[in-house]
Amino acid sequence: MFSLRKRWLKFGFYGFTVILLIGIIGGITYMIRAGGGTLPVAGQATDFTATNVDGKPVSFNSLDGKIRLVTFFYTHCPGPCPLVAFRLEQIQNELQKEGVFGNKVAIVSVTLDPEHDTLPVLLKWADRYHPDFQGWYFVRPTPEQLPQILKAWGVQKQVVPGTVYISHTIKTELIDQNGNIRATYSGDNPNPQQVERDINSLLARWNWL
Repeated sequence: MFSLRKRWLKFGFYGFTVILLIGIIGGITYMIRAGGGTLPVAGQATDFTATNVDGKPVSFNSLDGKIRLVTFFYTHCPGPCPLVAFRLEQIQNELQKEGVFGNKVAIVSVTLDPEHDTLPVLLKWADRYHPDFQGWYFVRPTPEQLPQILKAWGVQKQVVPGTVYISHTIKTELIDQNGNIRATYSGDNPNPQQVERDINSLLARWNWL
């Protein structure tokens, strides 16, 4: 009787250990996949669909599997938007050297002014920054879509009275391959080296997996 009880206790111990290990491994796997790397998860990016400069619709979620930088701009912006685009060009160039731009990392630039920023206008403006269109998307939502997109992404927009200029939130979001928001770079002068380090930290964990 004692021997039987001992065997059951032993079996129960081993069973509990296995279940505990499975739970720990599952938890670690989830944290790595959902929040891997050194950057915290700040939320989940909201999907939207807009028209790329090639005339094809692009769904943001269709780019899942790639790390993405997302920014909002308009083509007649007098200063901040061109500076952000210039910094993104620098980042693109470095990622191209690493062989990851387009296949593992993408940039999505969303116009705030679809009424004026037609696809030809967007293409002409984009060409200033020598984009690799395999990985840099310049997209135009419809005027009807835009307010919902801006609300979901926390971007404020207001036309300056009596002018063609737009006062707006200036930020670039870093989204990982699973659609998690991993960093927000506020202002018109994101540090390319910092952004590249953050992207590489996500790539390093991705490669490790």
